[in-house]
Amino acid sequence: MAETSELFNEIASHYERWSNLLSGEGIRAWRRFAVDRMNLSPGMHVLDVGCGTGAATRMIAKRMSSRGKVVGLDPAEAMLSVGKNTPIEADAAPIEWVVGFGEHLPFEDNVFDRVTAQFSLRNMNDWVAGLGEMVRVLKYGGELTILEMVQPVTTLGTLARRGLDAITAKIPTGGLAPYQWLGASLRHAPTAEELRSEAERIGIDSTAAHHWLGDLVVVVSGAKTRSITAERRVPANGTVIWGIDGSITSFRGAQVINQFINPGTTVHIVTVIPDRNLNEQIRRTDEQFWQRQHKTAENLLLPAKFHIETNILEGDPGRVLIGFAHETHARIIVVGNKCRNPSSDYLMGSVARYVFSHSPVPVLLVPTDIAAE
Repeated sequence: MAETSELFNEIASHYERWSNLLSGEGIRAWRRFAVDRMNLSPGMHVLDVGCGTGAATRMIAKRMSSRGKVVGLDPAEAMLSVGKNTPIEADAAPIEWVVGFGEHLPFEDNVFDRVTAQFSLRNMNDWVAGLGEMVRVLKYGGELTILEMVQPVTTLGTLARRGLDAITAKIPTGGLAPYQWLGASLRHAPTAEELRSEAERIGIDSTAAHHWLGDLVVVVSGAKTRSITAERRVPANGTVIWGIDGSITSFRGAQVINQFINPGTTVHIVTVIPDRNLNEQIRRTDEQFWQRQHKTAENLLLPAKFHIETNILEGDPGRVLIGFAHETHARIIVVGNKCRNPSSDYLMGSVARYVFSHSPVPVLLVPTDIAAE
């Protein structure tokens, strides 16, 4: 099974060169903007989560002069090795390089003045857990800054994503094949609104978002001013037909199901893995993400209330969900609705819109901003 850290270990030696090329040099400007948003000053303790080869980490260290401390954390040791062996400027703050995972940060609570993750959140096995960990280690009053590629909902963002998909699909097999993950990983990324909403839910106030390429690339930032909301994931069993794509929006269907579906109902959690022409290694990594996200959905439902059936299928998500509804004689389908605009739906496709238009039974569309339980 291929973990994302294995993919990045393979490309560590040329990661920066190809990242700049694939982004049209945009990645450098986006990083500078994100670092500007961090409001750094000498003497701060700063954490860069998923630092990779340390491009942003070194930029942060330079902004702080020789006072303070920067920690760069990444699960890919080859990426960290490049970072360690890249010189930093003489008047920059010292950098500590740490092997670790964003979902399990090896630090105490409330210890960093600033925390950032730049193009690493969507590569985590559980980005929601990773975001919670970043808030946990951030001091009260400290600031969180996330720079990430997200799922677009606007026309311009969707066009940009389609361009990226076209480029990554043509990457040849061999040494460059891991870069196919750049396009594939977007299926596991949140939308900008999902990212902003989740950050606010777990303790980040005054969140601000800035977008590029429509809404394909985003910076979300804000300050920690309150305690992290208690984890809502409760070990559980099942539901009606609940379509899961791993997004915050689809997961929030659990709140509706727990509250309104009658006890004793047989409920199906359905994850549909899209057919894609991917390198075998990328396919294994992609399947791991779908498996983990499906398991997360199971854990959101109330225990002992429903009869559970779990289903991981393959094919076109909308058509497979409709076919499954016919086969199981379902009474209702619950799916998340990211509210893409009509042009974006046309270009990228919307599972929610397709299911709503073709379902033989009522469809409940769950929005991103559904009220918390």
